[in-house]
Amino acid sequence: MDNQFTPFEERIRRVAERNPGMPVENVTLTRMFFYVYKALEDSANHFLAAYGLNNTHYIALIMIYSSEGNMLNPCKLSEALLSSRANITRLTDELVENGWVERQGSSADRRRVELSLTPAGTALIEKILPRNWERIDRLWAGFSPEEIALTGNLLRKLLSRIGQVDGDEHAC
Repeated sequence: MDNQFTPFEERIRRVAERNPGMPVENVTLTRMFFYVYKALEDSANHFLAAYGLNNTHYIALIMIYSSEGNMLNPCKLSEALLSSRANITRLTDELVENGWVERQGSSADRRRVELSLTPAGTALIEKILPRNWERIDRLWAGFSPEEIALTGNLLRKLLSRIGQVDGDEHAC
C-alpha cells in the first residue's frame, strides 16, 4: 500500500508547490481512502472467489440475511449497497440465477417485490461468516482496541461530514 501510494503523494506535493494554500494533508487523506477501499475490496474479492462470490454479492446476501425474516426489498438493498436500482436488478438476477435468492411478492403491497434467501443462500452465508470473521480479525490484529475504536469514531465523523457537505440524496 505505501509503495503504491508514494507516487500520488509525490505528485500532490508538486501540485501544492504550484498552488499555495492547498490543503495537502486533507487531499492526501481523502485520496488514501480510495486506495484503502480498493485494497479492502480486492482482498474481499480474493477471499470470496473460492465461494463463487464477489464482495457485492456477499454484501447483498448479508443485507438480506440480516433483515427481518431474511427478506429485503430491492430499494432497501439499493440503499444498503449505495447502488442504482438498475445495478440491483442485475445483481439480483445473478443471485437468483445462482440459487441463493428468490423474488417473492410482498404480503404488505402486491406491487412490491421482496428478496429472500433460499436455503442454499442461507447455508452459503453461514459457511462463509466465521471464515470471513477470522480474515477480518487478522486484518485488524495489528491495531489496539483503542486504535480500532478511534478509527471507527473518525470514520463515522468523516461520513457525517460528507453527508453535511454533499447532502444526503438516497431515498426510496
